[in-house]
Amino acid sequence: MNASLLVGYPGSIAAVRQQSGRSGRKANSSLAIMIASPGAIDQYLTRHSEFLNRSPENALIDPDNLAILIQHLKCAAFELPFTDPPVFGSTSPELIHGLLEILKESGVLSRGGTKYFWTASQYPSNEIPLRSASPDRINLLCAQNGQLVTVGEIDPPSAHWMVHPQAIYLHDGSMYQVAELDLDKNTALLEPVNVDYITEARAETEVEKIATLDQKSLPGTKIGFGDLRVTSKVVGFKRINLLTYENMGEFPLDLPDTQLRTTGYWIALDSLTVEALRLEGRWGSDANNYGPNWGKISLAVRRRDQFLCQVCGAEEKGKTHHVHHKTPLRCFHNIDEANHPSNLITLCPACHRKAEGVVRIKSGLNGLKYALQNLAPLFLMCDINDIGALADPESVIGEGAPTVVIYDRIPGGIGLSRELFTIHMDMMKNILEMVANCECLDGCPACVGPGGEKGSGGKQETLSLLSFLAV
Repeated sequence: MNASLLVGYPGSIAAVRQQSGRSGRKANSSLAIMIASPGAIDQYLTRHSEFLNRSPENALIDPDNLAILIQHLKCAAFELPFTDPPVFGSTSPELIHGLLEILKESGVLSRGGTKYFWTASQYPSNEIPLRSASPDRINLLCAQNGQLVTVGEIDPPSAHWMVHPQAIYLHDGSMYQVAELDLDKNTALLEPVNVDYITEARAETEVEKIATLDQKSLPGTKIGFGDLRVTSKVVGFKRINLLTYENMGEFPLDLPDTQLRTTGYWIALDSLTVEALRLEGRWGSDANNYGPNWGKISLAVRRRDQFLCQVCGAEEKGKTHHVHHKTPLRCFHNIDEANHPSNLITLCPACHRKAEGVVRIKSGLNGLKYALQNLAPLFLMCDINDIGALADPESVIGEGAPTVVIYDRIPGGIGLSRELFTIHMDMMKNILEMVANCECLDGCPACVGPGGEKGSGGKQETLSLLSFLAV
């Protein structure tokens, strides 16, 4: 008998079958065993093994994504000249004409009469990556026998969170640590290592809604789908134990902002749901009310501290420093005691984030975000890193309502968030089942996030929230 051993869910049902099929190829008996990790998808599959018997997934892709479409036009023009007015699938001739003109201006096409001809010397498909919509690449270099050898490549938007300095990068069964990331030269220098952890980037993200393409009202919420602009900045990373998924420490980073035009799906809670959760004592996402004199008080504290961060010494330069409560506001019954100058300190935004991280409140909103982001890839046939997530208790996208946003991490979007919008109710019911049946007390990597993590956990809060959404 031959056997295949799968260490963790490989990302899709198709991949499970492909890897399992490596044994028993000569009509012999075979056995396939999957060792589940502590992650949400793996633990979900241990309770729903029948899921692995489903038909392999259909890959999601948006052929009208401009980054994808223009690469296809290059390949089509190489095979056969376009005639004006151009015809290309169901895409409007006006859009195709505009893109062909752009390609003509860039020098890869020329126009003769009513036809566009391929004139570049290179074969266009050689420059089109199969795993990314971006044609630009970051080369991953490793020293071997005294020479730098390219061991892989990724697109630039992914570099900030996948190959930032000190990141652990897994490739072809080998483990590397990033010694240097040079965004100007599009290179990352890797060094072989053998450690007991992986890394997870921590980013600050702002999401701006450009257009709403679809929306509907459902029990407890209003969901929407549309075009978004996502601005992200990787500010640090965590080391995660390979066996237990425990947080082994957090470390700061300073990388430039990145912007992404993409599509997203959002869940905005209605006021009745939030008020019901408040009455249950299950809502911890309300913004602090610092009182009517907070402006004067905070200015006086900043002046007392000479407008310097009291941790790192940074000066205010075009951006006002924050004033931080040493003992959290919620620990006081009297606002005047909470706002006494002895309890206040001036901090720069970076140091304030670190200080707030220690006292961040667990909430059902964060638990929902964690569960949705971690379970969705099972239904989307994508890697967890293909989607981003954000929980905001006062979201502009949700018109001021508490909102969870899931967005495609691919420029222009390829249909992942659109599919989540379509299967919203099924996702809520599956998440409720996953969280309710998890044996942990207050959160773990298999449901709403580790209970001991800053701002994570909150299992009971998440269950209460889901009781309104999954009906």
